Amino acid sequence: MPARTGEQFLSGLASDNRKLWFDGELVEDVTAHPQFAGAAKAMAELFDAQYADPDIHLMPSPADGKPVHITHIIPKTKDDLRNRQAAIRAWAEMSAGTRGRTPDYLNVTIACFAGRADVLAKHGQEEGAKNIQAYHALVRDSDLSTTHVLVNPQVDRSVTEDKQAGGEVAMKKIAETEHGIVVHGAKMLATLAPYSDELIVYPGYLLPEGADNYAVSFAIPMDTPGLSFLCRDSYARVADPHDYPLSTKFDEQDAVAIFDNVEVPWDRVFVSGDVTAYNAMQIEANWRAHIIHQAMTRAWTKLDFGFGLAHMISETTGVNTFGHVQEKLGEIWHYAEMTRSGIVSAVEGAKPDEGGIITPDERSFIALRGLMPKWTPRVSELIQLIGGGGFMATPSAKDMRGPMREYIDKYYQAKGADAEERIRLFRLAWDFVGSELAGRNELYERFYLGDSFRMTSLAYELAPKEKHEALVKSFLSKMEL
Repeated sequence: MPARTGEQFLSGLASDNRKLWFDGELVEDVTAHPQFAGAAKAMAELFDAQYADPDIHLMPSPADGKPVHITHIIPKTKDDLRNRQAAIRAWAEMSAGTRGRTPDYLNVTIACFAGRADVLAKHGQEEGAKNIQAYHALVRDSDLSTTHVLVNPQVDRSVTEDKQAGGEVAMKKIAETEHGIVVHGAKMLATLAPYSDELIVYPGYLLPEGADNYAVSFAIPMDTPGLSFLCRDSYARVADPHDYPLSTKFDEQDAVAIFDNVEVPWDRVFVSGDVTAYNAMQIEANWRAHIIHQAMTRAWTKLDFGFGLAHMISETTGVNTFGHVQEKLGEIWHYAEMTRSGIVSAVEGAKPDEGGIITPDERSFIALRGLMPKWTPRVSELIQLIGGGGFMATPSAKDMRGPMREYIDKYYQAKGADAEERIRLFRLAWDFVGSELAGRNELYERFYLGDSFRMTSLAYELAPKEKHEALVKSFLSKMEL
């Protein structure tokens, strides 16, 4: 099957039997449910974009030559990285970078693991190596949307998985059968669960020795027996898009995945109870460099959008002539430009890894991974400071169509726009920085790649220090008595 259309994507969602729980009820059809339909339609637009701009999005499948999304590529050249990045950027622009888990996120991950399947084979998971390659081909050629779960419920993070609540909460392997492995427990956080065809479990962090029962990696359909998802509150607005242009379309949803004696077929298992192979899957496959390439491309798009909003708000209300506002605008631009520069640096410095896969130079990515959780909330704060009380002077669509329109046109106008233009701009900006969806997105940016404290500490550990030490030592050597 070639790349799907939006209609084909929605048809697939409507026809499965996933157990998706929301607000105490089982959701029968996410494409029709009022809290999910808007985002389902927006997801479908991503699939339609593949055919609207095939030069950006599509490549021939190495299996049969049919068109598939380019983010499935196992990159061998810098141009492969650049082409992949262009498609990531194009999809990100469709939501102003507010959707962190569009299908390209895991397309890149699965391609990374498949391209370095030799890592699993080297560590005794020969069948798992074959399975991840077959799974990559399945997701690529069927154009599947996937979600994942990486971490365990927050019971007691001060101890290891086997000691949290007696080892009975975190998902683990509890048995093997002739057909596969059996897993039981819970894992989080399945972002995009209502809009995914498959769930994949893989290492999000390293496990300690002895945690072999928790060291499992696999992929299963969303409607696998025994698998259910419990969604958080919806931040989707069932409202006029004029009032909530982002919240009516882009709430990805997040869910806890519950595995109730789920049997995973052997051909869907990548790692089965082996801590060494499990940890190697993350480190030796260079997953970090590839996933941060996707993540920072999406974040760059979001920062560009934030700068555009801040600039237009300041120009509309005339505050862009004030020095303190110009400083705020310049600060936002700094973040966007440094992100762009970091991405360019990583791609230009890319080199083939041990498996022949071209891998971005991750030094700038490691730095951005620690900085982005600080930068994106700061951009929201700066936009709020620039817009000020104007965010509260935003009549609704019904007001705009009502008997007060004459007064609105007079009293809500701005220096650089009429009342309708100013209100639309401020409502869009508020949905970006101040709505419930904006609050969720800020939390997402703070933690989805690990919290800033841990990532900044890790950056120090990973930083090459030899040249820096040599520079200091060259001066110290001249200070001998």
